[in-house]
Amino acid sequence: MRHPILLTMIAGLAGLVAIAGLGCGKADDKPASGGGAGGSGTARDALVEAWKKAGLTPSPMTPATVSFGKDCQSGTVNNVDVIVCVYPSDADAKAAEQAGLEWVGSTTGAAWSKGGVLVSAADRRKTDPSGRTINQLMKLSP
Repeated sequence: MRHPILLTMIAGLAGLVAIAGLGCGKADDKPASGGGAGGSGTARDALVEAWKKAGLTPSPMTPATVSFGKDCQSGTVNNVDVIVCVYPSDADAKAAEQAGLEWVGSTTGAAWSKGGVLVSAADRRKTDPSGRTINQLMKLSP
């Protein structure tokens, strides 16, 4: 069962991220392919680096098997569960957003896609009661 407050919070976060992301793209921004755990230069690696630079503490990302993506890795950031999936196109990533929200489940969380990357975050350990970490994760997404 979804709570109206949670849905409002997710919608609000998505709106804030959308507004914050306007005009931030570059002509050479392309979805990354591959992105193995040791790969460099991928969109996922850049995202994890952005999280680190912002003072967040991501765990190592490990391959994840989910029904909504083939190139996915999961971990935690400040004890919030995250999964990052890379898709061949923006449209493919956008189409997976609902499945990303379903991965979040009934806990506080969000899913956001841009640039062929889907980021889903779920506060299953209830370590982010204010939603600050989740908000920061989404703001720093591609």
